[in-house]
Amino acid sequence: MTTAIETGVRTGFSTVTPYLRVPEEGLVDFLVRVFDAQETMSGRGGGGGTHREVRIGDSMVMIGEGGGGAVMPVRPMAFHVFVKDADATFQRAIAAGATSFGEPADRSYGERSGFVADRFGNHWYIATPLGPQSVAGALRTVTPFLHAREAGQYDEHLQRLLGAVEEMRHDEGGQFRYARIRVGDAAIELGEADPMPGSFIVYVADPDAAYQRAVDAGASSIMPMSDEPYGRVGGIEDYTGNQWFFARPTVGS
Repeated sequence: MTTAIETGVRTGFSTVTPYLRVPEEGLVDFLVRVFDAQETMSGRGGGGGTHREVRIGDSMVMIGEGGGGAVMPVRPMAFHVFVKDADATFQRAIAAGATSFGEPADRSYGERSGFVADRFGNHWYIATPLGPQSVAGALRTVTPFLHAREAGQYDEHLQRLLGAVEEMRHDEGGQFRYARIRVGDAAIELGEADPMPGSFIVYVADPDAAYQRAVDAGASSIMPMSDEPYGRVGGIEDYTGNQWFFARPTVGS
């Protein structure tokens, strides 16, 4: 399935890449110990601090350590992570300093999963698929999980904001429970809960048009479109606090 966004994705990345900010180093260490992450880049960040990139399975995650964070603040995010052995990975996470908020168990939605928070407050929903009803086949190893109040309305808002396509939605008793949207080749999951807003890079062929569409859909501009050493980029913030930076990478990046 294709979406309304024509992608110009950076080599090795997907259309939507999460950007986690933490106040200090330590998160990369955690990801290496728990998920066998491989660091692919480390350097000085544009806002000070350190910019780091890691690969977990088939997924990339960007991390900013320290720095001012005036545009992209330090705050926790949530992720659905698929692994070969949820129980073993869960235990590695606990040994690495994470806190459990759900022991591994077989879930009705087709996976065995346990839930942890790392010391920075990020949530990791660690899962192993159990059968054909699992959503694993439609997701990458690491998939952002967005929480929102009145998440059904937020789902519709993101479709307008990002040109996203809704692939799956589950309502129960007339109430929204879960949805999956797709932007380019990337899936994003949505659930009803207190928001945990974060920041995301959205690689597109025409970032100016994507930025303008988002502003027209009611988003607030937090970074006007500009040419940077790493490409053309501009950012907006939606009404839940999630930030979306539309970018076209420089050739060869």
